[in-house]
Amino acid sequence: MKEDRQETDPVLADGKKKTKKAGAFAVFIVCSAAVIFLTVACLARFETGFIAEHASVISSVAVGIELIYIGAALFFLLRGSEIASKLFLSGEVIAAGLLSVLFLLQVTGLFDKIDSVEELRRLIGSTGVWAPLIYIAVQFLQVVILPLPGTLTVGAGVLLFGPLKASLFSLAGIFLGSLAAFAVGRRLGYKAAAWLVGKESLDTWLQKVKGKDKVVLGAMFLLPIFPDDILCFVAGLSTMSLRFFIVLQLITRSASVFMTSYSLNGSLIPFDTWWGIAIWCLLAAAVIAVFILLFKKGDKIEAWLMKKWRKLCKKKAGEDGALCVRPHERDDRGQE
Repeated sequence: MKEDRQETDPVLADGKKKTKKAGAFAVFIVCSAAVIFLTVACLARFETGFIAEHASVISSVAVGIELIYIGAALFFLLRGSEIASKLFLSGEVIAAGLLSVLFLLQVTGLFDKIDSVEELRRLIGSTGVWAPLIYIAVQFLQVVILPLPGTLTVGAGVLLFGPLKASLFSLAGIFLGSLAAFAVGRRLGYKAAAWLVGKESLDTWLQKVKGKDKVVLGAMFLLPIFPDDILCFVAGLSTMSLRFFIVLQLITRSASVFMTSYSLNGSLIPFDTWWGIAIWCLLAAAVIAVFILLFKKGDKIEAWLMKKWRKLCKKKAGEDGALCVRPHERDDRGQE
């Protein structure tokens, strides 16, 4: 009763909304100040080269661009646009984090020692298991909490560890994070998922996959251009079973992570040849065409696949194929 009263009480609801907005503004102010300060501080520490010679001009341009970006972020925050404001805040958090790392490397003198990617990887390798564990934790958190694009974190892993290790570490963190997000949606429900990823975003994707969760979600997980973190919560709120979700994650995430790692590395399809660029353009066109088809005919495709699956189950079971039907479907059949 108390929980129901809190949910319907407009005063409590308004207070919760104001608290959440105040937290977003606090993050916005801290990150904005950090980005501007660290930009100037990092540029000032370059002693030689092009950046050192034109530090004042570069600082002015960089800070000007940052102020425009901060103004746009503030506009969407004040307007209350959840998706846009979260996107801009994510950019500020990422920029503040990267500049903080750069500043620490400069202060400790490690930046001058890193003159190649190989040297960077050697330095990371000297940390033992800590760097991989931290990276796996980041990949876990980017699915559950951190609003970071998976392609960005995988790309950072390729730079730090190389494509093979980055793929393995990413897969471990992303798989564990995906299971956690699915569990939140399945066990804690819609409100917990909406609190973590945002009600507006969650509702948008729930509506997009409604009635075709297996086919559309499977295709979305396969490609690195969709918000995988939100989709894991959506899967937990859908009719998808845990077993199906685990198998789906193992197949699609493995393919997606390895494809992204080796694509960003340029060893799968090169970016510096005309035929490589042509292949990437054809792949992009194919992805668009497939998803237009899935969004328009996804429910029919899923129904057809489930019908084939049940026929296969009946053939193997030699009876009514009850083993292939989920419990709630058995109840429906019994009532009929």
